[in-house]
Parts: sequence; structure tokens; C-alpha cells
Amino acid sequence: MQRQEQQQLQTQQLTQDMVRRLPILEADRTAIAFQLGRLARRNPCIATGSGAVEWVADTASGFEERLFEQIKEGSGTETQRALQKRLVLALDHRGLLPESDFVLAHRFEVDVADIEAARQALLFLEPTGIGAKNEHDCQYRHAIEHDDPLVLDVFEALDAHLDDIPGRLDISVAEYERVTRIVTTLPKTPLLYEGTEHVVPELEVVRRDGELVTTWFSPTLDAARIRDDREAKWWHETLEMRNATLKSVWAVIAERQRDWLDGKLVLHPLTRKEVAEQIGKHESTVGRAIQGKYVTTEGGVMAWRHFFVRASHGQSPFMVKKALAELIQQETSPLSDAALMRELARLGYTVTRRTVANYREALGFGNSRERERQLWKGGD
Repeated sequence: MQRQEQQQLQTQQLTQDMVRRLPILEADRTAIAFQLGRLARRNPCIATGSGAVEWVADTASGFEERLFEQIKEGSGTETQRALQKRLVLALDHRGLLPESDFVLAHRFEVDVADIEAARQALLFLEPTGIGAKNEHDCQYRHAIEHDDPLVLDVFEALDAHLDDIPGRLDISVAEYERVTRIVTTLPKTPLLYEGTEHVVPELEVVRRDGELVTTWFSPTLDAARIRDDREAKWWHETLEMRNATLKSVWAVIAERQRDWLDGKLVLHPLTRKEVAEQIGKHESTVGRAIQGKYVTTEGGVMAWRHFFVRASHGQSPFMVKKALAELIQQETSPLSDAALMRELARLGYTVTRRTVANYREALGFGNSRERERQLWKGGD
């Protein structure tokens, strides 16, 4: 019986290790910098070698203290509060706690019931979602905390795959659709720091002396400081794996999209499946790798995902938006969305009038009447 439990533990530990590593591949520089800033505060063996983001590190330095203060003000015995603090230290870079209660109980040498109670206590802390097991559970906490009680009702109904949800909740279809849009945009992770519009690129590819020069900013650890520290070793190994995967994915992108990197406004067809086959990884791994990653190029800062385009005319949302923006900026008299749709078709981009309207609004341009009033006022 004991041997069976030990095998179960080893299996879960291996699975949980993968659960911890994969989101780090998906994480952007900001999220990783936040986690490294947290860890460096209490572990001198964890020192950023490169890829630091100073304002994030400053925010991260007091993260635990803010949570500890909330734990101190809460209920429970000293033993229970001490366990809650240990779970805070175990939070991943997203503020989640994906490891199973069974694995955590073994690590901290307590009963599973103690872990369950401590995790439940964390869920009442701010920011909302701290200590959730996964992104879905975090969204559920945000639904509970939402000002509109219908958000929680719809979330639970969708989760249960109920039929005729508007009828069951006695609301109109329009109201149901409004609340559903809120549900789908609930944060999947706790809001650990204030958002910023500043994009933190993973690398830069610019032309110098006639040659393309690539500079990486991916976070690494100072290898000289790691020594025999288990935590530092795990992070060093995980970041090395992350950075190696990113570089292999980027190598394929750079080869296919050389024209864009040379400053030409041309993108060639490329799919995640193609990249996966060339680097010997699963397609889902490629999807994780490009998530939230940016590069500085001759054409400006660009998301990696925008380098993946369909097989005709380099047609991607990014290229359509770019062409649309250029049309609007060059117009002498404002064009309607239907006219813009026809102009895009002339350039080889087939989109609907509704898509044009959505992209135009996303780019911050008003409709033709609003743009006409702006021209009439002299562009003010």
C-alpha cells in the first residue's frame, strides 16, 4: 500500500512539474520578471542575468508582504496562517497554485485537508483569484466578485452546459448575450500589477551596417549565483528550456518572413503546424511559445502571432489592419466602411463590411461622418 502511494506521488510530481513548466513557456517577459523579482527577494541564489524589467521587479518585491498582511488580519490559528504563508510562497508567476493538494500536502508534511483549508483562505485575499488551481477557477472567483450577480449565474449555467439559459434565468436573449461577453472576458489570472500599454519585446531584429542583427532580451539567471540551490536550479533549467524553444520557433519565422525583417511590407504564408514540424515539437507548444511575445523590427514592434498568415496575399488581421489604417490616413475625403471594404478587396484583402468596422474601431478611427467632422475642424 505504501509503495503504491509512493508511485502515485512520483507520477503526480512529474505531472505537476510539467504543469509548472509549460505556462512559463507561454509567459511573456513581464510575467517572468515579476516572478523572478519575488523569488530574488528571499533567495540570494536567484539573480537575473538578463532580461530584467525594473518596474516589474520593484512591484514584485513587496508582493508577499502585502499578502502576508492580509493573512495576519484574517481568522485562523497561527499554524493555519503559517501554512497559508507557505502556499503564498508556492504561487507560480501567474499567482495561481496549480499543484495538486496531494503533492502540496506531501511537500509541506501536512494533511490534504489542511492544504484544502489553506487554499480556500487564500481565495479570499486580494487580488481576486490568488491561489486558484487553474485559469478556469480564477475566472470563477472573478465571477463571484463581479458587481453584476447575473455574471455568476451565467458563468455557472455555462459551466453546467445547461439548455435555454435565458429561459432558466428569466432574462432576455440580449441580456444573456451581454452578460456572456462579460463572462468570456473575465481575467484568467489574478491582476498582480497594474497593466501598462508598454510592450516588452522578447528580441530585436534591426539592420546595422547592411546586416540584420538579432538581440535577445529573454530572462535568464546568473549561473554563477545558482550553486546547489534546488529552486534556482529548477528556474535556470526551465528558463533555458523556454529560451531554447523560443529561439527555435523564431528561427523558422525569421527564415520565412525575411522580407518583412528587411523592411518590406510583405508577409509570406506560415502556419503553426509547419513550424512544429520543422522544430520537432507539438503544434500546441508552438502556440504557447508565440503567446504574448513581441519583436522589434524595421517595421516597428510586432506580435509573433502576426507572422502567421493564410496562404494568399499574406492575409492576416495584422496586415488587413495595417492596410486599412493606411487607406484612412491617406484619404482626402472620408470613405464609408463599404467603400473601405472595396478598396481592401482591390488590394487583395477579402473582408466583410462588419470586419472593416470592427478593425476601424480597434484602430481608433471614427466612422466616415466622425472623420468628416474632424477634417472640417481642421483635424482637431
